[in-house]
Amino acid sequence: MAGRNSRVGQAERFSGYAVLSVLAVCLAWLFWQQARFNPAVIVAQQAELEKAQGKSAAGQDQGRTAGFIPDIPGGQAQGPVESYGPDNLSDKIDGKAELYLSAGFKEMSCRAYGAGPGGQVHVEVYIYETSSPANAFAVYSGQRRPGSRAVSIGTEGYATSNALFFTHGPFYVEIVADRALDDLQGPLEDYGRTIQAGLPVEGQPQAKEPQLPQDGLSADSVRLNASDAFGLEGFNNVLTGEYNLPKGQATGFLAERDTPEAAASDAKRYLEFLTANGYQEISPDKPLEGVRVFKLDNSFEAVLVKGRTLAGAHDAESLESAMELAGRLQSGLGEK
Repeated sequence: MAGRNSRVGQAERFSGYAVLSVLAVCLAWLFWQQARFNPAVIVAQQAELEKAQGKSAAGQDQGRTAGFIPDIPGGQAQGPVESYGPDNLSDKIDGKAELYLSAGFKEMSCRAYGAGPGGQVHVEVYIYETSSPANAFAVYSGQRRPGSRAVSIGTEGYATSNALFFTHGPFYVEIVADRALDDLQGPLEDYGRTIQAGLPVEGQPQAKEPQLPQDGLSADSVRLNASDAFGLEGFNNVLTGEYNLPKGQATGFLAERDTPEAAASDAKRYLEFLTANGYQEISPDKPLEGVRVFKLDNSFEAVLVKGRTLAGAHDAESLESAMELAGRLQSGLGEK
């Protein structure tokens, strides 16, 4: 058998060149088409961008609180407004979400700005909407910092060296800078008043705290516990405050209920809770009518009900301080 001729003929070589030329032309055409300006594509892309900007970074539609965040004068926004609801609040404030959720949280919007000289100060603005002014106060008071300076903004307000916090109706507002600057506090408070002016109250009454006796009370210790006060499940909406009394410290508490029967029921549950945790009822030498007293080691509890209000002294350091505080609470309560 004769051997195969492995040499490529002239015709075959020409055909190969032709195929390569066609491929080159096709490739050039594709590059040209991709580089062409296509208005329809640009419009579609812009529409998608605008749609995305209408959503928060958390991927949900912006809440109505997003519209209550004005730009900081002279500041530069560092991103879009973000909005969060009950389902994803923990994505933003992991570890604190439960405080808000237990206080009738509805939504929150926030935005970051560069402010101060050269925009070097990072400022974050948060506006929370809850279901009532009382719930807004519960969130506010649950995070109030001891020793902070009171400010006349909103229903309740205080400032620290780098932040401002206040409530207005069902809204709770935080404005927090990443550093403390003396010349930043004034502008932050002015900005806070601008936010307050734009917040609707919608006919809801401002939060009105039940009154704790003022003598001996540490003002910045007042808290409205939205849920599970003192560890008792369902013991909700309980106002507390820390007292320094001549015979020792004690925590005063009171909780208004819808009816006297509801107040008596909560008192019964609380006393059962104390007993289940080792407290025993005692009889003081100088009892107060309607006040029941319990003791565990050096901790004393005094509990009373007057009308629709449950009140008492919690974890008092002495029997004397428990009775003194219970007496103040009892005399200060009217029939409700």
